[in-house]
Amino acid sequence: MLLATLLYACNQGTNKTPSNTKDKVASAQKASDTLNIDIVQTSSNQARVLMENEHVRIVEYFIKPGEKDTWHTHPPRSSYVISGGQVKVFTESAEPKISEVKAGTSSWAAQGAKHYVENIGNTDIKIILTEIKSLQIGL
Repeated sequence: MLLATLLYACNQGTNKTPSNTKDKVASAQKASDTLNIDIVQTSSNQARVLMENEHVRIVEYFIKPGEKDTWHTHPPRSSYVISGGQVKVFTESAEPKISEVKAGTSSWAAQGAKHYVENIGNTDIKIILTEIKSLQIGL
């Protein structure tokens, strides 16, 4: 539920179609950059890698009351809330949403839209994210 709430809105592209190959390449690169904004790189005060291999990356996300992270996206992932609180989620395509993040809950979410989060509650929030890189596991 948390990640679904955090990532509720999709990025809305423009209706313009690039007129030449150079514009198409630039447009595709911009779309790719928008869809893959790594929270560990953009919000290093709130996100750190606990473990990573070719299949998954496990990220600890921690945000204190009054803090905001920066614009980012998420790949497909599961989450587990260690400690919860109240957040406000901002996206490019919709009004901000307020959500209660509950300790002990877990969820699954697909690729996430570009967003950032503000902790508007009085408690530290800590979430463990398991990002999926590959579903091919050799035995």
